[in-house]
Amino acid sequence: MQRITEELSRIKELLRQQHQGMSITDIAEKLGKNKHSVGRYLDILHASGHVDLRTFGMAKVYTLSSRVPLSALLSYTTDLVMVVDQFLRVLQINDPFVSLIGIDRDQVLFQEIKYISAPDPAIHTLLGVIAEQIRTGNDLEEVTLETDPNQYYHLKIVPTVFDDGTAGITVILENHTNERLAHDEIKRSREFFEEMIANMSDGLLVVEIKNGIKETLYANKRFTDITGYSREELATIEPPQFAGEGEKEKVRCKFKEMGDNPASIQNFSFWSARRNGESRYLNARISSNKYDDAERYYVLISDMTERRIQEEQQQLQWKIMRKVVDQFPHPIACYRHDERVFLVNTEFCRLFGCTHEEEAAGKSLSELLPPDLYHAFVEGDTELLEKGGHESVSVLIPSASGEARRVPTEKSVVSVGEGGDQYIFSVIIADFDEKAIKCMRKHE
Repeated sequence: MQRITEELSRIKELLRQQHQGMSITDIAEKLGKNKHSVGRYLDILHASGHVDLRTFGMAKVYTLSSRVPLSALLSYTTDLVMVVDQFLRVLQINDPFVSLIGIDRDQVLFQEIKYISAPDPAIHTLLGVIAEQIRTGNDLEEVTLETDPNQYYHLKIVPTVFDDGTAGITVILENHTNERLAHDEIKRSREFFEEMIANMSDGLLVVEIKNGIKETLYANKRFTDITGYSREELATIEPPQFAGEGEKEKVRCKFKEMGDNPASIQNFSFWSARRNGESRYLNARISSNKYDDAERYYVLISDMTERRIQEEQQQLQWKIMRKVVDQFPHPIACYRHDERVFLVNTEFCRLFGCTHEEEAAGKSLSELLPPDLYHAFVEGDTELLEKGGHESVSVLIPSASGEARRVPTEKSVVSVGEGGDQYIFSVIIADFDEKAIKCMRKHE
């Protein structure tokens, strides 16, 4: 054994002097040995990592390896490193690994892995996993250390040859807990936004245009429900095709405006045609941004059909009511509990001098009526609002003869929903000729 060690040292010293490398023949000539013996010595040195081998055609050239002591590497790396022999006994271990195990180094060295008395059962389980992976020779992408909180490591098993030619294993644990937690957080965020977008009440379509070619990147289920088109069909449809007759040009112009000014946001409403021909009233919001050398468009649509129908019905009801009230032959006023006027009819304006019924809307009764008429008109309103319902009263109004005239007036309390504002709907049940109207104007 001593002789082999001396021969190995002579070969290493010879290669140290020949930086360009030497072949087996060259080394045998220099040492006065046969090539077979030199080849066997070089195999030992190569297996133990002392020499490197390069091949040039049929020739093999050996050079001395530049080696750093493993003990030095163990001191500087932040990874957890442990070296064991073929019997899984710990020969070397660095400080981070000792700290993880939680006992003194002396209690770890020269102990077989599975017999290390780690105080934490989770560490004992981890050492068992390491021992099993050494037997299989396989790395593990992730090993979970079930502590509070969990820690995650990448396990690498590296076959190692010692200076004396014996085999061993270097175990490397790389802590990637932060990367795992960041990955989990990104995954949770992605799943949250995907679920949110998939279940949102609005339809979302993402379209990318690159080199003049359009590609549909995403369409949530709500978008397909609103339009009636499948995701596959949406890829072949241009946005103006969603619009109903008479609306296509509007939609086309909005997309053109977006193309001319990518930083803008287009917000508009239009009547659309679903795949089955049904009309739906949609509100669309379009934005875009550059993505590498492509342009991405984000189309958000809301189905406003029911609201639009309600608005049209309310507008129709308002027009009908307005027409009926204006054609009523007696003065009508509707005002809120704070005496703010909601509406008056044409006869009311003719009697009290409003130039137009819309002029009175929003004003206070005290602004429309002279003081004595105002006080007479609102008399009893507070009590009526408190008890609600309907009441017949008389309002003292000046007459053409110069004496005050009491005219019957019907008042009703109207509420807009539970807890809404209260209004008084008032109708003066009397006829006023031009002479009486002039008298009232004069009284003002």
